Amino acid sequence: MNLRTGKALAAALLLVAAAGCTDTTVEPKSTVTEANVFNDPGSYQAFLARVYAGLAVTGQQGAAGNADIAGIDEGFSQYVRLLWELQTLPTDEAVLGWGDVGIRDLVTLTWGSTNPFLNAMYYRVYFQVMMANEFLRQTTDEKLAARGNVSSALYDEIQTYRAEARFLRALSYWHGIDIFGDIPLVTEADGLGATPPQQASRADIYSFLVSELTAIIPDLPAPGASTYGRATTLAARMLLAKLYMNAGVYTGTPNYAAAMTEVQAVIAGPYTLDDNYRDIFLADNDASPEIIFAVPSDGRRTQTWGGMTFLVHASCGASMNASDYGIDGCWWGLRLKPEAYNRYAAGDGRTSYFYTSGQNVAIGSIGNFNDGIAAPKFTNRTSGGAQGSHPTFPDTDFPMFRLGGAGPGLRERAAAAGVRWSGRRHHRRPARPAVRPR
Repeated sequence: MNLRTGKALAAALLLVAAAGCTDTTVEPKSTVTEANVFNDPGSYQAFLARVYAGLAVTGQQGAAGNADIAGIDEGFSQYVRLLWELQTLPTDEAVLGWGDVGIRDLVTLTWGSTNPFLNAMYYRVYFQVMMANEFLRQTTDEKLAARGNVSSALYDEIQTYRAEARFLRALSYWHGIDIFGDIPLVTEADGLGATPPQQASRADIYSFLVSELTAIIPDLPAPGASTYGRATTLAARMLLAKLYMNAGVYTGTPNYAAAMTEVQAVIAGPYTLDDNYRDIFLADNDASPEIIFAVPSDGRRTQTWGGMTFLVHASCGASMNASDYGIDGCWWGLRLKPEAYNRYAAGDGRTSYFYTSGQNVAIGSIGNFNDGIAAPKFTNRTSGGAQGSHPTFPDTDFPMFRLGGAGPGLRERAAAAGVRWSGRRHHRRPARPAVRPR
């Protein structure tokens, strides 16, 4: 499956299903229905590709238009953009200097239940859950047998697809409990248009996710070039490690020993640390040996005003030259807070991408781009210096999970809990290809 060119077949079926969640009297507006969409055996792969695409795009029409979520600017509603903002802006890491309603509330820790970015992330989580649930409903043994057009080889592929859909659902549920705490638990067993689901506890959803991920690992594909951007066995084990590392928060009972087991499985290979830290964040970072699970971006095929478009453009401003970062303009938004900047010791090579010319460490005004050190971590330039395929929409993939993030803090937490660290990390990688495959 090529997730860079994932098709949107079955999108109409998904929208019909979504409408049915709130109003069972709504008649379908499309001729594409459950009864005919699966006449094409390729629809199963296309359907799963659309579930993956929910992490990257915002609707059914290019960079904007026919949005998945209403009530918010479509670019603002993109999954990675929302996730990054909610995990970063309320911390000591970064500020976003724009005046849009709700942004400064995140930076200053003054948000409320009406914050549009919080609401949009909640809807994004459940949009993903709904799509994964519907895929699982449509691929049961009973459904496949009734259609009568699924070969034995395709049946085996669909079992893998089902495991991937369950991974994607688990990923979004993890983001849900991490950000919101107690949230509803809805699975494919819950009927569309039925009674609204009851709130579930964080601990109950945690238990569900551990059970799901443990169950699907044998059915997921192995890591490799052909599975880049897809859920693999080690992507699932990485997600399990993240859950176990935070078990004390989610359930009240820490489980660092289980986290250690999963992390050691991940760092055993085949992933290795990239020889060049910067290469992990460039337009050809799909060649990095470090990325375990990515949300792929392609300047010509997955255009969005969120995601990497946001992270690259918004990190550029003031006297910075947009072309240095492979883009056609700066958005004057993101800078480091002094608490983050001051944590880097003199000589730390990771600071090489910071832009300090004309910038102040202190932030006197959130809206002044010169206040705060600019830190354009992601760029639309390749490791060879070439610009990505499009000057507005980057080719840079978002590394949701990477080897360098497999165990930060785990060694210390595990030691405090009496768990011995016995893992190791690999430090070499094969030569990078001269031309990035597209």
